[in-house]
Amino acid sequence: MTQPHQQRSGPQSDAGMRATGSQTDVGDRASRWEERYASVERLWSGRPNDWLPELATDWEPGTALEIGCGEGADVLWLAEHGWQVTGLDLSATAVGRLNREAERRGVASRATGVVHDVGDGLPEGSFDLVTSFYVHGGPEEGSLDLVALLSDAAAHVAPGGRLLTAVHAVNPPWHTHHARTYTADELVVGLAGETAGWEVVVAEERRRQVTGPDGQEGWRADAVVCLRRPQPPSS
Repeated sequence: MTQPHQQRSGPQSDAGMRATGSQTDVGDRASRWEERYASVERLWSGRPNDWLPELATDWEPGTALEIGCGEGADVLWLAEHGWQVTGLDLSATAVGRLNREAERRGVASRATGVVHDVGDGLPEGSFDLVTSFYVHGGPEEGSLDLVALLSDAAAHVAPGGRLLTAVHAVNPPWHTHHARTYTADELVVGLAGETAGWEVVVAEERRRQVTGPDGQEGWRADAVVCLRRPQPPSS
């Protein structure tokens, strides 16, 4: 199966799951993802999500935070392009693979994976780039509130920095996990309170034909949103 980003058949990770449910819910999510990662040698393709190199290649490197980093393809891409990056995920196996690969590639001083549930809050400080790719919620009680998560993320973007996210706007027909979908407009409007005055760099849906895990043909659409926080006026 060939896809333009590093997913296979579901959201890359739900490390961004907000702990709106019980601690048992959070533990169950972590256990499910840990089991999923531990059951295979590598879960994702190892390639960065398309939108990252497409948009960020010419951005000046700085500090970055990746929410739901999985095995770390985006974190590693950023580190290899000069960024100082922290990746967050629920799965210790996924984070371990990221950190080992960072060592192998010689970027361990710039790329760090951390086992973390953002229901406990995001790391202290601000970042020049905060990214979240294919972190979805579902209809179940306690599932991710993506807009709330991204609003929290926006509060951690430094002046002049960017918030970049991509999620499914239309799921391919073989997706059975019922992950919630979002349009780009929904995300921009939902984030308006936290990002008032920010530049909308990208806000669009991109539709494409894809092939499913059993060779079936279908299509999907991704909502891609990038917002940039303004620099404070010079004195």
